[in-house]
Amino acid sequence: MNIVKAAEECFEEIRAFREELHSFPELGHREHRTSRRIAQMLEGFGIPVLDCGLDTGVAALIEGGKSGKMLAIREDIDALPIAENTGLPFASQHAGISHACGHDIHAASLLGAAKILSQMREELCGSVLLIFQCAEETFDGAASMLQKDLFKNGVPDAVIGFHCAPSLPLGQVGVVSGIYNASCDRITLTVTGKGGHGAHPELCVDPVMLSAGLLVQLQTIISRGNCPTDPAVLTFGTIHGGSAPNVIPDQVTLCGTLRTFDDRVRKKHLAEVERLSGEFCRAFKGDCRMTVDCGMPPLINSPDICHLIEESAQKVLGEKSVRTDLAPSMGSDDFSCILEACRNHGAQFLVGTGIEEQENTRLGLHVAENVFPSEALLPGMMMLAQTAADFLR
Repeated sequence: MNIVKAAEECFEEIRAFREELHSFPELGHREHRTSRRIAQMLEGFGIPVLDCGLDTGVAALIEGGKSGKMLAIREDIDALPIAENTGLPFASQHAGISHACGHDIHAASLLGAAKILSQMREELCGSVLLIFQCAEETFDGAASMLQKDLFKNGVPDAVIGFHCAPSLPLGQVGVVSGIYNASCDRITLTVTGKGGHGAHPELCVDPVMLSAGLLVQLQTIISRGNCPTDPAVLTFGTIHGGSAPNVIPDQVTLCGTLRTFDDRVRKKHLAEVERLSGEFCRAFKGDCRMTVDCGMPPLINSPDICHLIEESAQKVLGEKSVRTDLAPSMGSDDFSCILEACRNHGAQFLVGTGIEEQENTRLGLHVAENVFPSEALLPGMMMLAQTAADFLR
């Protein structure tokens, strides 16, 4: 089958579906309408939907005409708590929620690739596990689906997927072999003191002051305790405590993330955050309790799968369509959890969504004004379908 032609033939159908997803975005673990519509479309294509054991997220299996390997294709489906400001005719109808990370492009592209692959199933030597993953933005969607036995039909031999990239031109693909994304652990620090009247701090142990000093000290873990050749980022994005300007509270809560490219560095810094936090607060008669959750490992792409993706891109997008000179990102994606479960064999690549003459397509991820053009569906569909076909040839 000519995959380019097949993608062009189903483009209008997939574009309409993408615009529907974009209009009705849903947050992680709440993607009920999204999951229901994806399942309906898959069943309409004659692709059996599997029982995921979760309220949201969809998995389906395309069995080829001949026996062989299994390839998983994973794309995410959840939206962000960001109010959309694009002015699109199909903009979000859910206040304060939007597909500002392009997950509607991801999901619709996988749906289009699924239709193409189902039409050529007799040519496939093996099977394709389609994973429409819930809750990527809340860090725990992949783990949730894996815990519910996502791979009950067998562990895939490899996994692929893509992410939209406003920094790359439309029609271009980015492939990073080896280290691609950082790990991400969410850290919560609960600083406890002794509350009281704001006029009498001498009778209190002020957790607000402890937290302010602690935030400064924690950054020395990176600036003074980290080897400069081991990239690491420690960021605290929220701090909550207190109820009135003249009351010293009992507790303050800080939440942040630690990102690294190496599990050894990751474990070392997590231990140091806990040690420093506890000792610093106790030195001033307070206390600190640390919890870590929703962690994901670094995303390390397999060189052989990256090479396959490059070859597939050249077939459907042209000789000069691939960029391999991109730097790894300190961003994270729980695709890495699926990859780890597939014995670390697979790769995530980038699909360009930037259009030079349209500045609003190049603003970046998680930006309320950024537009992900529907034209990106064509390279998205073609790349997923062609790479799957080549893997199962």
